[in-house]
Amino acid sequence: MKLIVYGEQLAYYGTILKRFFTLFRPVTYQNVPISKHLYYQCLGFINHRWGLARSKEKAFLEEMHELEAGQLFSLLDEPYVCKPNPEGIFLMRSGFGDIASLFLPPEGYYLLSPFQAEVDMIKRNRPDLTAHNIEDFFRPNPGAVRELEKKITGLLAKEKQDPIFGSPLFLQWVLGRLPDLVTRFDAVQRIIEEFNVGAVLTISSIHWFGSALNLIARANQVPSLTVQHGIIADSQLFCHLPVLATKKAVWGKGTKEWYLKFGTPENRVVVTGSPRFDMIFEREWSDQESLKKRLGIDPAYKIAVYATQPLGGVRIREVVATTLNGLHKIEDLFVLIMLHPYERKELYRQLAAANERCRVFSFGEVSLYDALNAADLFVTSFSTAALEAMMFNVPVVTVEPFPPNFSYSESGAVFAARTAEELAALARRILTEEDFRQAVLEKARPFLKKHCVTDGFSSRRLFRELENLSRCGGVY
Repeated sequence: MKLIVYGEQLAYYGTILKRFFTLFRPVTYQNVPISKHLYYQCLGFINHRWGLARSKEKAFLEEMHELEAGQLFSLLDEPYVCKPNPEGIFLMRSGFGDIASLFLPPEGYYLLSPFQAEVDMIKRNRPDLTAHNIEDFFRPNPGAVRELEKKITGLLAKEKQDPIFGSPLFLQWVLGRLPDLVTRFDAVQRIIEEFNVGAVLTISSIHWFGSALNLIARANQVPSLTVQHGIIADSQLFCHLPVLATKKAVWGKGTKEWYLKFGTPENRVVVTGSPRFDMIFEREWSDQESLKKRLGIDPAYKIAVYATQPLGGVRIREVVATTLNGLHKIEDLFVLIMLHPYERKELYRQLAAANERCRVFSFGEVSLYDALNAADLFVTSFSTAALEAMMFNVPVVTVEPFPPNFSYSESGAVFAARTAEELAALARRILTEEDFRQAVLEKARPFLKKHCVTDGFSSRRLFRELENLSRCGGVY
């Protein structure tokens, strides 16, 4: 199947990446092609500067119609050669609970983070573990930056006819990325040389931190494993390909099938489930009565949990206004607004100011799982927390005034509301009609089964896979 079947934008991005990787193949640092670290930022820059305008030009249009979806992986990634080192430590990203779970052994792991706040969170949640901030390893290296600047300037000087890579704006953009790239690569290389690293574990291949860990590990023939971090959709294709790591650990068979359809070798994808979901099944969470008492909510109210996302701009105001206006129409409903880790309270307090029956909570202020265990209804746009609500057997409704990055409703898992009135009607039926509530829950179950392993043993599978990688080595 041709990639353009999935949309003009994805075919255009695929063409851009093919050209970018080919052109920049000679430009490496610490034995890593720098294009593999910059590719996602590169797409962002090109989209911001030119949008899809270039996709209409003949040179791009022909290539866009030639790209095969099933060959995409081979165009963007390569075989991963790694050596066995069963005695080595595991170098891992200490994330928002995705990896630093209840089951992480206290020995043999070196936890590394790009944020001090994350380091502090690990200290609170797991005082027996030590997390480190990668910034402690940062050292400026202006000489290496100058060498790369010289090589790239000479390379792009030969591309004057290319409407993107020959642009002075592109040269300026890529040169501006080099100081951070050099500092980050040097820091990871320093850590790998200082410690006997047997394998690397990350939660993203597009965030600079996970990308640097995966790529420097590959250059040193150290195996790496990247855990799926959010729900995966065709529209976000290049958030998930190339893989960069030795293997991608995914939440369910549906995601593995998604990778295979774009040509990913089967031995580069493993179904482990999500470690963060294990906690759902490992402890008791607050019931509705105790949560209401703790938060000072009238016992007569029902509870709706609204999980937000950092959409930005006008869109976030439209989604929040639609959601809050719709839920406010139900008189005996109290709304808990649970913010994404990257969001702040101010905007939501402003938008919710007219509604006394709601409260805004920063990430970690109240456990999402306590809230879900007490909830009568869950509302979001396309947050992964919808999966967690399904695991708690809470009815889910999505708010989609415009097409989201991923649509649970188009996947057949939930009902969607596009207006406040539609949301109020759906919510009222769920809260008052038991047959309809059960129908909503039943609608979600096939989707959850396909996309998530929910047995509480995901962490164990993940760590076992990591141990196997460090013990076996090989070519993937």
